Amino acid sequence: MKPSEFLKQAEELRQSEQSLYWEGTFADYLEIVTQKPQVADLAHARVYDMIMAAGVDEPEGRPKQYRFFRSEIFGLDKTLQQIVEEYFAPAARRLDVRKRILMLVGPVGGGKSTLVTMLKRGLERYSRTEEGAVYAIKGCPMHEEPLHLIPEDLRADFRRQFGIYIEGDLCPVCRWRLKEEFQGKIDQVPVERIFFSERNRIGIGTFKPSDPKSQDVSELTGSVNLQMLTEIGVESDPRVYNFDGELNIANRGIME
Repeated sequence: MKPSEFLKQAEELRQSEQSLYWEGTFADYLEIVTQKPQVADLAHARVYDMIMAAGVDEPEGRPKQYRFFRSEIFGLDKTLQQIVEEYFAPAARRLDVRKRILMLVGPVGGGKSTLVTMLKRGLERYSRTEEGAVYAIKGCPMHEEPLHLIPEDLRADFRRQFGIYIEGDLCPVCRWRLKEEFQGKIDQVPVERIFFSERNRIGIGTFKPSDPKSQDVSELTGSVNLQMLTEIGVESDPRVYNFDGELNIANRGIME
């Protein structure tokens, strides 16, 4: 391959990535979400939809075989069926199991890390598809769901009219911006399409435990920005907080 041909491929990839990007206002996003409610799926539902979108084989007398895992995991059909049907499926329906942490236990080389890696890489690819598109408030450190802008008092009516469930509230930063930058006008808040990426720390977090005596909880929840605190002078101001913990990063996606 000639260098010019390689550069052409790189440019085609860049254009392909650029064509996926979308930016608009919350008013524009409402048009999208009311036509395609799946874009507002919660994290468990998104993972479940991703797995099911790849297809399922149901051989007679044997566990289901999920094609999503077929390329790298072998001989664990029963275990995978339990994970999908007993965890992700009910969690996608917002049952109480979604409040639990999925813990994989098994011997070394049993496929635990491979399974998690497949879910993470799968979400990265899925968020780049039409079916798995994810949108967030532009500038939000937690890439949160734009529907959080809808006031609590209107959410029941919104669900009755459009059949879309809203869970969660604005993060402190977005709440401050809505009041100070947009004077409470939710229709003017900018929204963009995001793409999950472990490398770019969007929607996929990885926590690496170490010595509990030296490890700080801020690695999970974020920390106070002392420089901003000096400038602003008020610790309760959301702008002095770094929402860069792994739980913040993994919001709407997955954390290992």
